[in-house]
Amino acid sequence: MSTDSELLKLGPDELTQEVSRFLEKLLSQAGLDLTFHCAAQENTINIQIDGEDVGLVLSKNARALYAINHLLNQAFYRRSSDGRAFVVDCREYRKGRELELELIAQKAAESVKQSGKPFSLQPLPASERRVIHLALAEEPSIRTESEGTGLHRRVVILPAE
Repeated sequence: MSTDSELLKLGPDELTQEVSRFLEKLLSQAGLDLTFHCAAQENTINIQIDGEDVGLVLSKNARALYAINHLLNQAFYRRSSDGRAFVVDCREYRKGRELELELIAQKAAESVKQSGKPFSLQPLPASERRVIHLALAEEPSIRTESEGTGLHRRVVILPAE
């Protein structure tokens, strides 16, 4: 078994090429009519997906979108020479979802402030839990925690102690 130090580290351009080849095979083997564009930015490789089958990618709360993102991070993060993460998006789903999550976070925080009782959100992927935590980080009268494991991990909003 190879260790991280034995893996060939790739710069942003080579990494983007490897990811592109990987995605071409993945989407082809899955029989999905999708196109994508990869671009290296500051500390990420951004991948935009589009095409006839975007409905499948975005269905069930974008489960396939997050699965592709997770797969790329697992397969390529350690290959990056500078620790780049991968962000996969489709028709700006993430931007809209982030705004939705921030609104949910604010409404839940107001409920906690008024009632003094904890409020548990539905289970969310790690990237969405992070949005909730960051949205409420500056609220002095509440705090957030993640609880649960795997697909059942959720954010709980609590009164500050």
